[in-house]
Amino acid sequence: MRPIIHSPESIRSIRLACRRARSVLDAVLSSDRLIQPGVTTDEIDDAVFRLITEPDGFSNTGPSYPSPLNYAGFPKSVCTSVNEVVCHGIPDSRPLEHGDVLSVDISVYTSDGVHGDNCGTVIVLKDGENSISEENEDIQSGHRLVKAAHECLMAGVEVCKPGACLSDIGAAIMDVSDSYGYGSVRKYCGHGIGSEFHCPPFVKHYKNSDKVELRPGMIFTIEPMITEGHYETKMWDDGWTVTTMDGGRSAQFEHTVLITNSGVEILTVPEDVDR
Repeated sequence: MRPIIHSPESIRSIRLACRRARSVLDAVLSSDRLIQPGVTTDEIDDAVFRLITEPDGFSNTGPSYPSPLNYAGFPKSVCTSVNEVVCHGIPDSRPLEHGDVLSVDISVYTSDGVHGDNCGTVIVLKDGENSISEENEDIQSGHRLVKAAHECLMAGVEVCKPGACLSDIGAAIMDVSDSYGYGSVRKYCGHGIGSEFHCPPFVKHYKNSDKVELRPGMIFTIEPMITEGHYETKMWDDGWTVTTMDGGRSAQFEHTVLITNSGVEILTVPEDVDR
């Protein structure tokens, strides 16, 4: 199956879905009530469900639904991946702890029949804690990991343009992860998105030989999962939770992007940031 070249109408709908997904992600990650020690990821899941399903005049998408909920049996509305969990973490009753590396992956399905998808990672800190204190080496190394993961994402986005090769994205990401001495997970990748949650093209976050030309109208996610140690992963018995093989922490950022006639448009950015 070849990557979809989206029509202007489809692009408009996906753009609105991505705006909705981003507004929910920002609301969660900026919440002092949710991102603090003692809060459970179940509580984050409850908040995400409410934010997605309540009416939204801002992005004008009408009623929306959490894309992950019941997708292939996934039981929750959001993926919350803590510390060594790479992706697809299922929210539960474990309280977050000071210094946890928390990735929140939010996807929405709108009344237009399309999906929007994005992810961000933060360090969970106590109220009033100095996030740049040199007293806690684990927190400092966590911030370095999160910074590297975001740089990896943006390096992948920056090489996107008409006529570029899909494999350019993975090469750019791996150059950054290698420079930090980190791994870039091989087994899980970015994907096309639209009326289907996951479809071609599938975007590898490491050097590869996938010869797919990027063309205007393509929409896909870039979502590198960057690890402190080795990139190898394993899956828990729940059939969803993926962790690093060696127990090292992981961080992830994700954007949905559109290839335009002149370059690339990031569909999942805050309203006050240039696309």
